[in-house]
Amino acid sequence: MSEHGFVKQSMDCLTQLDTECRKFLGLICNLPNHATVPFFYADRRVGGLGTCRLTDDADIWTIARAAQLLTCRDPTVRNICREQLHDTIRRGFRNEHPGVLPVGEYLSGSVDGGLYRLRYAEAGSNLWTLARQAAKRLGVRIDVSGDENLRIVADDVSVSPVKAVRGLRKVARQRYTRDLISDKSHQGVVATGLSLEDKSKDMARLGPARHPSSSGHSWFCSQEQDTSCRRCGKENETGFHVLNHCEEGLQLATKRHNTIQDLLESLLVKQGHDVTINNAIPGQRLRPDVEFQLSGSRVMVDVVVCYDQPGSMENAYQRKYDKYSSHGRILPLVVGSLGSWYPRNDEIRSILGINGRSWGAFRFKARLAAIQGSMDMVCAHFHHGAPNPEAEDNPPLPVLSEEGEEVEEEEEEEDGCGGGGFYRHTGNQTIEIQQHLVY
Repeated sequence: MSEHGFVKQSMDCLTQLDTECRKFLGLICNLPNHATVPFFYADRRVGGLGTCRLTDDADIWTIARAAQLLTCRDPTVRNICREQLHDTIRRGFRNEHPGVLPVGEYLSGSVDGGLYRLRYAEAGSNLWTLARQAAKRLGVRIDVSGDENLRIVADDVSVSPVKAVRGLRKVARQRYTRDLISDKSHQGVVATGLSLEDKSKDMARLGPARHPSSSGHSWFCSQEQDTSCRRCGKENETGFHVLNHCEEGLQLATKRHNTIQDLLESLLVKQGHDVTINNAIPGQRLRPDVEFQLSGSRVMVDVVVCYDQPGSMENAYQRKYDKYSSHGRILPLVVGSLGSWYPRNDEIRSILGINGRSWGAFRFKARLAAIQGSMDMVCAHFHHGAPNPEAEDNPPLPVLSEEGEEVEEEEEEEDGCGGGGFYRHTGNQTIEIQQHLVY
């Protein structure tokens, strides 16, 4: 077998392995068969799995090793490798090469300046030809304008050879993340909401929670012809409806809301504010979730949990603002039902002067509470009509300890930037999040 054939066979094997890995991950995460490919490789901060594609990784390591050899500290190794590269380019040009060899263009996979002729050359296959092919597949440019300053450039990332693997993996992950967010089908909807807040590592820390539960359902609507909600029957049975609109889930939705409200109340009390909960505004029927005085003025904070879609979160924020703005200063707190964080929530921290550690701990707990509450709703929805819905043993989500109320953020310096109800949250019952809810 020729060297070219061997390389092609190796890439075909990696492609097949990628396919099998996605099938395996799909089984672990209880994903539907139509799960989009970018989901497996997108950043965990937007709900992806954050894994590496083997074919991409092979190209990344090829480029990294080629660049590292060309900048090796050992002058003997460095000179031998550069001479081999130059010889490969000359043989590709069949002795019709220009005076100055286009080393950077060659390694970057360019076909300009006569480099297109190299595809017909019999220069053989070696590390440099493989690096050229890998750079072309990944859209990477290798800048060799300086002997000691070789740079590997892709999209908005420019790294030295020693950091090539990490940098190119970041580029690949960013590309899959963009593909997932821009997915025209329903699969990228939640990712758009989660991408609104990308400074913290909350969603990466919540990663262990994103596993399948034991419900046995891979998506809400089954393969039956009737796609209406099995509980209320009024709308199609989708994540949007089950988590936010189903009337039969109102009790658990109120419990989810009140859990976040309790966390907010605890935070404000620790900050020294004298808060009142669900008190009616004099002469009005409106009852803001939390109310307190700041510099002699009324400040209200109202919690709303909505679907993880930028449009839904913006509308929820505006509704709360329009509802209360004529009665004082209103600071809506908008949390997605699957953990999205609306960026304007951080105005609460800025206005009240809450320190980064306390606000980071609250943000993490609030997002976790939204996920837990949503999973309670999902399990109750799936178990509707079951003879014994309490029989299943649901493993718990990772939760913060009672004494760990101020969790140290990994990026401490960053800025981080429904009223009342009759059912209060009790206990620490947790249910694992189903990965398929991303869809």
